[in-house]
Amino acid sequence: MNYIVIGEPCVDVIHKANGEVIHSYGGILYSVISMAVLSKDSDNIIPVMNVGDDEFDNIINIFKKYPNIKIYGVNKVKHPTRKVFLHYNLYNKDKSARVETSSEPTYTLDYRQCENFLKMADAILVNMISGIDITIDTLKNIRKNFGGFMHIDIHNVVMLTKQDGSRVHTHVDNWYEWCTNSDTVQMNEFEIATLSREKLTEYKIAEEVLFNRSYDVKGLIVTRGIDGVTGFTKKEKTYGTEKFYDLDHTEISAIENPHFVDSTGCGDVFASSFTIDYSRNKDFKKSIHYANRMASLNASLAGIDELYKLK
Repeated sequence: MNYIVIGEPCVDVIHKANGEVIHSYGGILYSVISMAVLSKDSDNIIPVMNVGDDEFDNIINIFKKYPNIKIYGVNKVKHPTRKVFLHYNLYNKDKSARVETSSEPTYTLDYRQCENFLKMADAILVNMISGIDITIDTLKNIRKNFGGFMHIDIHNVVMLTKQDGSRVHTHVDNWYEWCTNSDTVQMNEFEIATLSREKLTEYKIAEEVLFNRSYDVKGLIVTRGIDGVTGFTKKEKTYGTEKFYDLDHTEISAIENPHFVDSTGCGDVFASSFTIDYSRNKDFKKSIHYANRMASLNASLAGIDELYKLK
């Protein structure tokens, strides 16, 4: 199978409390590499993304470590790769042990950069790492012109980056369009709580998304870290001679990890492993369980260099 992965890489610049500065790669790389590790040898993973010329060679060299990652969808652009600055200091003014800021995202992907890969794709994962990886019009065009399985992680669509680089959650006026132009949609508990201006409940959002009249959305997933995962799907029921659909609600507990190292990338690994499993068996609940296990395992790994251990 051919898997297209759309999103943005980034560089995490970690300032530790002891003064040490660590640079590591993240963002969509967690999804791309974990998908390469978990897929079959005959599968092709095709990242479609813009990468700043400052990190282009480094990221290409990382991808080349995995034979089934095909790099012809990676575009070099004259814009610095986005950097996420993480400052760990117990004496920050806001009393927080961690302060996070971000530089400007790399250029947004144009639909024309995506359309040539649609004919070869069996499944597509869209992971909105920066929140502007693609526009809503590009997402709608992909959905319109692609007939295979498509999964989206809403992720940072709900994040607003201020001028000082700090980021805050914000509602999304066109959230309904973001959530209905895919077969399945994923977000975490904070993202879904922020999503609508009206602060709709998770159940109400699930109803709006799954019972819309225009799009056949098959499932909505809410990840909760140590509190597990919630899945919403439609279920056919019978009352007398009448058949109808109702909302089916599944709660899955988190898998306790005795070797916890870091939670970075868990949502991205969840998205990639769910996409792979669901594209093979079309079993929503089974795929959530599988993705839940892989995300838990990722929490025992230190960065993208250890993702090979997911195998």
